[in-house]
Amino acid sequence: MPDTQYGLPLIVDNLKESAARGLKRIRLEKGTSDDMYKERWLQKLVSRYPNVLPIEQIEPALTDVVPICMELPLPSGYVDNLYATPDGDLIVGETKLFRNPQARREVVAQVIDYAKDLSALSYEQLQEAIFRAEMPDGNGAHPKLGLYETVASVAGREEMNEEQFIDAVSRNLERGRFLLLVIGDGIQVGTENIAAFLQQHAGMHFTFGLIELAIFALPAEFGGG
Repeated sequence: MPDTQYGLPLIVDNLKESAARGLKRIRLEKGTSDDMYKERWLQKLVSRYPNVLPIEQIEPALTDVVPICMELPLPSGYVDNLYATPDGDLIVGETKLFRNPQARREVVAQVIDYAKDLSALSYEQLQEAIFRAEMPDGNGAHPKLGLYETVASVAGREEMNEEQFIDAVSRNLERGRFLLLVIGDGIQVGTENIAAFLQQHAGMHFTFGLIELAIFALPAEFGGG
């Protein structure tokens, strides 16, 4: 399987000229001595900049996604990234390096376990777990605002009804209705061949998506390394 189905990204200084420079792709390797490009770096990136995730292409109804926290504690582990929308939808993001042998069925099973744990929570229990998690900016502190307050601070309180928001989140928790995302820097054949495994959990109401994020280095003259 080729590394990518797309061509090489180019920087073009002037559309009137044909000169262009290709961008070098950075591979995120687990255990590398370069601390810049690891799973934690990717986790913080998608938490601080949720717009890099093509969520609307997976679920068009999910708009205005707001990062809630990182490292949400659940019985089966820690959710890398939790997001919510003003309509009370919940999105779970799990960042993995797809070259990691874990990044196959195991990571899919992990996010499904997260969905099971979340579906066992009430709104109040989810709120308590968020307060024990990490701020979405990755600074290590615990969130100070509750779920509604965090979303309303971005979406605007005048656009949201607190009671309706809490009811919507509670219904989604009870029904196990979530968007589950596995996010990494490359999708392997072994990760794509998971349809049969997901069918084992057809009774749940989650949507599952695989997202590949390609990271490229700018040439030195543009401030890159």
